[in-house]
Amino acid sequence: MGDNLLGDRLMKSMQQKTLGAILLTVIACASCTDGPMERITAAGILSDVEALSADNMEGRAAGSPGAARAAAYIADRFEQTGLEPFGDSYLLPVELVGMTKNVEKSSVSITGPADELALENDVNFTFWSTAEKPVVDIADAPIVFVGYGVQAPEHDWDDLKDMDLRGKVLMFLNNDPHLEEDGEALFGGPARTYYGRWTYKFEQAEKLGAVGAIVIHTMESASYQFSVIGNTGSRRVWQRTYKLDFLSWMDSNTTSLVAASMGTTVPGLFEMANRRDFRPVDTGYSLAAHVETAIERVEGANVVGVLRGNDADLADEHLVFTAHYDHLGMNSDLEGDDKIFNGAADNALGVAGMLASAEAAVAAAPRRSMIFVAATAEEGGLLGSSGFVANPPVPLRQIVANFNIDSPQVFGLTHDIGAIGLEMSSLGALFAEVAAENGIKAVGDPNPNAGSFYRSDQVNFAKAGIPALYLQRGTDFVTPLSFDPDELRLRNYHQVTDEILPEWDLAGVERDIKIFVEAALRAANADDQPTWVQGHEFEGEWKALYTLSR
Repeated sequence: MGDNLLGDRLMKSMQQKTLGAILLTVIACASCTDGPMERITAAGILSDVEALSADNMEGRAAGSPGAARAAAYIADRFEQTGLEPFGDSYLLPVELVGMTKNVEKSSVSITGPADELALENDVNFTFWSTAEKPVVDIADAPIVFVGYGVQAPEHDWDDLKDMDLRGKVLMFLNNDPHLEEDGEALFGGPARTYYGRWTYKFEQAEKLGAVGAIVIHTMESASYQFSVIGNTGSRRVWQRTYKLDFLSWMDSNTTSLVAASMGTTVPGLFEMANRRDFRPVDTGYSLAAHVETAIERVEGANVVGVLRGNDADLADEHLVFTAHYDHLGMNSDLEGDDKIFNGAADNALGVAGMLASAEAAVAAAPRRSMIFVAATAEEGGLLGSSGFVANPPVPLRQIVANFNIDSPQVFGLTHDIGAIGLEMSSLGALFAEVAAENGIKAVGDPNPNAGSFYRSDQVNFAKAGIPALYLQRGTDFVTPLSFDPDELRLRNYHQVTDEILPEWDLAGVERDIKIFVEAALRAANADDQPTWVQGHEFEGEWKALYTLSR
């Protein structure tokens, strides 16, 4: 819980830590110290973080009174900065549909050659419905193993082979195919593409007319433990981009029983699916379920302001900055006195960085217009940004790039700076160029198999064809730390302890935001709009959006 005394101590600590770094002017972004970049300061960023992560914001849960207070604060800051609203308000409504399964009244069974599977709710199997129906009943629906369930025309890859899968429950492998042809990796090689995201699997199930979907969890394919998603079915979930009667995750031990009945193992399922000639296979199992769901409709809001471009020929083109302002709210059932998920690093800090970016952009007066979006309901499934892309305040083809900030650096200056999506588009080249001019090494996703590009708000822009870049933390610290930054970050992630900490040193985020904004301004002032690299998975959407729509 933030307080002024802690803020004072933190500022003094930051000032002391920064004195030594002043001599390292290159590391501190030498080309970013004049003019508009002077608007980006650690002190200004800290001030906004203190306000947004304060207890009176009540954790900023989407649709809550605390989130409304946070939105009002951001709107005031937009107005002070000189951004204009679209219409008469900075708040653009987003309808959110929440669904909570009645655990006691809901049930599922899976039966087959090896009799009935021993399913333990939220232990080895978790299930829910997004059909927006109070009651769903499924009677003995066949379970069909569809491999990765991928249809990728750019790779001439189709796991489904025109099979009629209507009314079936589809069993998917997590991740995307891993194989090489002619010495080159298909898809992203070790880097997960959108085809490997579990959201894609559920979207596929709906598209194919299936009654439900089961995603197989393994540690290797997911990059996280089953416990991370294992209680999804017992939590409130928000409507995303798919409406299905039945959604679920199954752990690898339970999956091994299904695989054994098919004459193979869990690794064997992956081997089966890593072939072009794979065809869906009936597992011999069927699923019956009864799901009761409480449905609530909540109105949230994205906070949106625009800076009009100064070039008559380019002002109708817009770059969009995003940072989600929602967090996890409060939990009165927690032990101890602290019940508030303040969300200081995630993502009050990102919003503060975006507000500083807006101040610099206003001072820079770029050729293209720039839209700044504080998005709601990211924690519920990137819903605010999804709503913005679905209903933008300008025609979607007039949005040419997205720059996203989510949980940036808090532990000081680094010799490197990260950006997820670095190798995907011309935005990454601009970013690397600015970093190099300041003696900083630009690095990409440190864990590409985790698919981080698809787990924050920029992915909704990318799926529409819009090139996007996601600011990431560097790891090579100028001053060695006395603690493990990854351990400290993970310890506080999505916990009530995500607050302004004594370990924070915002000299790093100040420098990183300056580099990020300078790259964005170069994109805003360039003659040509940003593009994906040739052959990228969203290149087809880019062509459809900007070529076919004009």
